Amino acid sequence: MILTQTCSHPSPQLIITIGFATTVGLGMARWTGMLPNLPYWIVLLPSWLSHFGLLGCHVASARALSIFIAEANQKRQRQDSTDHLDRTEYLPLLQRALKFGLKTGLISFCIFLFEVLVYLRLVKGTMSLGVALTPIWIIVVAGFLDGIICKTQHFVRVVCWALLFASMVLAVLKADHGFDDDDDVVSWRMVISPIVAMLSISSAALIYIVYGHQVGYYRLSEAQLTAGILYSVATLICILLVATMSEVIPNDGEDAGDMHIFVVALAPLIMVLVGMGAWTVSRDEFERLLQFGGQAAIHPMRLRLERLGWN
Repeated sequence: MILTQTCSHPSPQLIITIGFATTVGLGMARWTGMLPNLPYWIVLLPSWLSHFGLLGCHVASARALSIFIAEANQKRQRQDSTDHLDRTEYLPLLQRALKFGLKTGLISFCIFLFEVLVYLRLVKGTMSLGVALTPIWIIVVAGFLDGIICKTQHFVRVVCWALLFASMVLAVLKADHGFDDDDDVVSWRMVISPIVAMLSISSAALIYIVYGHQVGYYRLSEAQLTAGILYSVATLICILLVATMSEVIPNDGEDAGDMHIFVVALAPLIMVLVGMGAWTVSRDEFERLLQFGGQAAIHPMRLRLERLGWN
């Protein structure tokens, strides 16, 4: 199959993981003072390169998919063919590929734009935090409305979107509108609290799913189970990292140097665990697409009598 050619290209998950992990590690090194003179463009360069690498993967996948669909249409027209795959309808495969490509492309573009705005804020110092967060506002509001109006998400995910939105609002109030620690109105602990709550909910949900698989309540594939374990470990480490950053680092105690090394090591590890989990699941889904041609996406629908007949 033509689609198998995409396996020879670097995985998009691995490209994103390497770029983001490097950027997070360099950013933490500058924030903790281990590399205080590191330019911001060097910190963000690995992440920017990963976005362009993801764009290249999208282009290569689109070309491979178009060639595959064209050859499938030619084989379907052969009356003497005895291969059942030549009679397979690949429209669900095309729909799933387009949906995944558009969603990941838009998210990648929003995050790239957010990184550029953050860079301008750090370098120029004239841009407000609320403006720099504009692409993230779009993602969060779209996810929240999608769960409320379209009802395509679980209630727990909608709560997580709301907690993230609350944390962003508190951060903007503190950074842009003078709600500093002296007034005891908005502290950094208040800003981080919704993030910790969101991570706790995510960790509990992941642990519940993994445990449910062990007792037979859920039926996960090997790849899904591996990804669930990796995500669970990543969320627990992220909670530990946030707690360390908010409590230990600002005090600058005697062990601050050791804590700085601890933070710089943990931050990229979280990105690596999440990226490896995403890569495991994507490989499993890719094999399912090659095996079934996206037919698993077809669900029975009710017939409707329209003007031109039954649809």
